[in-house]
Amino acid sequence: MKPIELSRIDLNLLTVLAALMRERHVSRAAQRLHLGQPAVSHALARLRELTGDPLLVRQGRVMEPTERALALMQGLGPALEQIEATFRAQADFEPARAAPVFRIGLTDDLQIAMLPRLLRALSMEAPRARLVTLTVCYRNAARHLDEGQVSAVMTFLKDLPAGAKIRKVRTARFALLRADTAAARLTLDDYCRRRHVLVTYAGDLCGTVDETLNELGRQREVAFSVPQFGSLPAVLAGTELLATVPEHVALALSAQGGLRCEALPFESPSYQIKLAWRAVTDKDAAETWLRKAMLRAFND
Repeated sequence: MKPIELSRIDLNLLTVLAALMRERHVSRAAQRLHLGQPAVSHALARLRELTGDPLLVRQGRVMEPTERALALMQGLGPALEQIEATFRAQADFEPARAAPVFRIGLTDDLQIAMLPRLLRALSMEAPRARLVTLTVCYRNAARHLDEGQVSAVMTFLKDLPAGAKIRKVRTARFALLRADTAAARLTLDDYCRRRHVLVTYAGDLCGTVDETLNELGRQREVAFSVPQFGSLPAVLAGTELLATVPEHVALALSAQGGLRCEALPFESPSYQIKLAWRAVTDKDAAETWLRKAMLRAFND
């Protein structure tokens, strides 16, 4: 293995290597770095010359890393993140004057329940800030965070990238949404007799509520599943269909009119909503302000 002289190392080359390792594609790495494709190709050629190793080898439409590249990034990845974190921590943040671009990941229900309040906070307190919101779910939130596509995510989380920071936001429970005009609250028998719409990222016809019903020796008929909570007003309108959704989105959608929210006729299951963020932004003043604004927008 060819030794590398420290005096020949250009930090810019290392950031290119990190982007190539994430994207496995020259064009996408160039977009991530805001560089032209020829510049990234030239940097890769210099890295290959410097290390005496091809580093990334094309296989089909992607480039796969060599063992040398994997070994390099195992050591360099944390070091690059620490350098980024050190520079971030030095920057002052004045919300009224700063013009950052924030990138966050939210589930569909949180976009409905808390995003409008977050946007109002940005408009009032940080009017020059811009916000990019990606739709995430428990299946892909960790990947978006690990790849740096977002700096923070708020959702139900199963896995997190190494070094990510996390904070519990709220214990979420479920409520019932209905569009019919019958005045009486539904009994458990009514609930099981009626047809239901399920909102699911998994594309199936069974959810957490069905597991709770099974424990009670009951079941419901899920007639349809949809991938987004935002479609419920149109789907439920003029029908006797029911939707069991997180209480925070039930309250937000019912406040828009056309739907009403009521408690379930059985004890609701619960889950934890969490806020997670990249370790490199932990001490960043602007990102710290953003996370506090996100928490206020959801909990106030």
